[in-house]
Amino acid sequence: MDGKTVFSTFPNAILSILCFLTVVFGIAMLWFAVGIARLTKKRVANHSKWPTVSVVMPARNEAGILPWTISSLMKQDYPGNWELIVVDDRSEDETPAVLAKLCAQYGNLRAIRVVKEPETSPKKAALAIGISATESDIVFTTDADCQYHSGWIRSMVSYLTDDVGVVAGLTIFDLPNYKSVPVWQKVQWLDFFVQNFLAAGALGWNHAASCNGSNLCFRRQVYDEIAGYGESAAIVSGDDVLFAQRVASMTSWRMAFSTATESIVRSVPVQSLSELIHQRLRWASKGLKYRGSMLVFLFLVYTYYSALIFLPLVTFYSSLPYLLGALIVATKLLCDSITVYVGAKVFNQTRLLPYFWIYEIVHIVATPFFGFCGLLFPYNWKGDWYRTAKLPLGVSDKWLGGTVKFGKRQKKRSLVE
Repeated sequence: MDGKTVFSTFPNAILSILCFLTVVFGIAMLWFAVGIARLTKKRVANHSKWPTVSVVMPARNEAGILPWTISSLMKQDYPGNWELIVVDDRSEDETPAVLAKLCAQYGNLRAIRVVKEPETSPKKAALAIGISATESDIVFTTDADCQYHSGWIRSMVSYLTDDVGVVAGLTIFDLPNYKSVPVWQKVQWLDFFVQNFLAAGALGWNHAASCNGSNLCFRRQVYDEIAGYGESAAIVSGDDVLFAQRVASMTSWRMAFSTATESIVRSVPVQSLSELIHQRLRWASKGLKYRGSMLVFLFLVYTYYSALIFLPLVTFYSSLPYLLGALIVATKLLCDSITVYVGAKVFNQTRLLPYFWIYEIVHIVATPFFGFCGLLFPYNWKGDWYRTAKLPLGVSDKWLGGTVKFGKRQKKRSLVE
């Protein structure tokens, strides 16, 4: 065996593995696409009496946006009784005063003030407090920076057939001045959209992989069965993904995903690249807490994307035909484009499709980068620093300008004023 053959053996092996992973990835993406298409076969619940609903909305330092959000939510055409509970999570701005005025304006709005730092995830603690304050049969969770269709509650509840315990809805990023939004924003909107409808595609096959806490509806009975957020309460994020996985593993309830236009929630995106980085680190931070099948899938995706980054170099040094590398790229592009197109058509969100080609390049690098970094590095959220693992060697908490919360436990105190 000459030197050239030895030198090309390793690239050949990598290229062969990439071919195999591309086939597996392509099948998985088409599986998601078919799952999304299956969602259009909606099963409608026959509610002779519409159940009582409580919408729980945690808010921290949201004085500037709460009137905009709540005025949108209050336009609901839901036939049954419903209420909104806003849990003010230790806000340091004018949120309490704003909520007092809004409560005087809307009879079905209640505000609860959290005054002490919780021992668990702040958002999950706020949600748990809000849920415990209501006796409604159906609970919705959402965020304080969203906009809603007047038929949001009605359309989500209509999916609650007798065997369905949880209904997830699509959340998209949006801003009023869409045409002037920078390209990087639209690319990350598309990325967020794809994440959401991959979760929808999985639910099309009755496999609960993920959902979004800003657009979630569940039976109070389901919440009680799994003891709320349970062990995941200590994890800063994951009030949606980990909740869905707990429902799937601990109950026999089915989960549904709404494709109704009325059920789409529009959320305000982060406004800077710095905020985007911290957001993605936070989302990825809970990765090791996913159930086994999800962990395996993510590991394969991260491995595959990491290998794709070096595809040009591997192809150059391989003795195999260049056509093989081109075939890998073409196969991935085709399967991705089919899945994205199906999702965009089913949810009537085609305006972001022109940015697919930029997204396709960026997400190959960004997905494994944030996936791994989210498990190691700290991130800033609502003015506090968090991390899920110890900082890498040589990185000091002092660099962060404040205390990093890691496994912190305090003496139990009252959380509600």
